[in-house]
Amino acid sequence: MRFLLRKVILPLFLVYICLGVATAIRNINVKNDEYAAVLLSDHAFWEYDYWASPCAFLGASIPWTHYFNSRNMKVKWIFRAKGRDFQKVLQDKDCQSLVLVGHGDSDCWQATDVEISVIEATAMMEGVPKKRGEWLQLTCGSQNTFFGKMGDRVMQDRKKVYTYPKPVNTYILVFDALSGFTYLKSLNL
Repeated sequence: MRFLLRKVILPLFLVYICLGVATAIRNINVKNDEYAAVLLSDHAFWEYDYWASPCAFLGASIPWTHYFNSRNMKVKWIFRAKGRDFQKVLQDKDCQSLVLVGHGDSDCWQATDVEISVIEATAMMEGVPKKRGEWLQLTCGSQNTFFGKMGDRVMQDRKKVYTYPKPVNTYILVFDALSGFTYLKSLNL
């Protein structure tokens, strides 16, 4: 056990810390005012769901920040995202990409305090220009398209709205977190 701790876990932890510091510095040095908002919901159906947001951040902060920084966007992480946080980033002209993490569907997202549907998102976008970046919704998926995808009402280009077309498990979410959304994007071609 000591061997595993000293020779594997501690070196990996040190590499992670160094990469995290480098990523934070790079994010600060992006000169563009435009940013991607990553909204992590703390809505929980059962007691262990509360660990999902911190785990999503720890696992995804480095690759997602790199992903958006390479597109000349800063990343703002919003923990325990509430409905008002969602509305704030929708109405902020500098926020051009959104990542929603938590429970939801292609036409809704469960913030920490309230469920936001395509109808609410449409109302929040009243008088606000549509966004040019990407909509990446890491929630359980379905083809519930009666009202359409929520991202279609927010983004200029519907081809940049990515949702899962069917329910997914944690392993798929983790894979997408580490791979720059490759699986999610492959489903929406």
